[in-house]
Amino acid sequence: MVGLGFSSGDLRTPQFDSANYNFWAIKIETILLAHDLWDVVEIKVQPQPILEEEEGSGDEESEAEQVSVEAPTISREDKIKNTKVLSVIQGAITDELFPHIRNEKIAKRAWDILRKEFRGDKNVRAVKLQAVRADFEYMRMTDGENLDDYLARFFGIVNNLKSLGEDVFEKRIVQKLLISLSRRYKSIMSIIKETRHLDTIKVEEVIASIKVYDKREDLHDERDKLIETERAFSSLRVGNNQATGTYKGS
Repeated sequence: MVGLGFSSGDLRTPQFDSANYNFWAIKIETILLAHDLWDVVEIKVQPQPILEEEEGSGDEESEAEQVSVEAPTISREDKIKNTKVLSVIQGAITDELFPHIRNEKIAKRAWDILRKEFRGDKNVRAVKLQAVRADFEYMRMTDGENLDDYLARFFGIVNNLKSLGEDVFEKRIVQKLLISLSRRYKSIMSIIKETRHLDTIKVEEVIASIKVYDKREDLHDERDKLIETERAFSSLRVGNNQATGTYKGS
């Protein structure tokens, strides 16, 4: 039994603007599941069967002689569920996209229209998957690139693979991450490979080790800069003292 107090105003739905359909669809599915409404999209609201007597039957007609037909209407509860889901879908797209589903009164039809147009068919998804696979295989961290920026770029591609139906196992993610880091992380990459089993180590553990190493290297860089600055000032002072002594001697 669905909670009848739910309305699309009770929560903030992610706005779909024609980009990243797969991420948007996952978020909307989670919202509908949380409110016991996903079945409206998954199996569609079905007309309720009713029993109708055949013409010419007598008053003593047996139940076996009755036929089941589809009622032209659906139950009140299913109507409410359909309206709620349609309200969520309508509220989760931009005004520019609304005309695509403006005339749809069945939530599943509106959902299918958006999915067909923006997710694409199997052939389109296959082409997209090939492109994302290539991005994943050839991606590398550039020298001087910020670690957090690279991790965001790296896992963005991983998430794209998953959204297109690719099974990206943890071992594959770990291996790719370790071989794609820049030369700055050569030492920590070697340590992880030599001391940990890549078949069992978690991605979170690898990231934690890399971040600790990155901070330590930053501290070393700051210390080296400070030492160089002190040396520069010392040289400047020595030079000034020598120049002063020469001037006085003259």
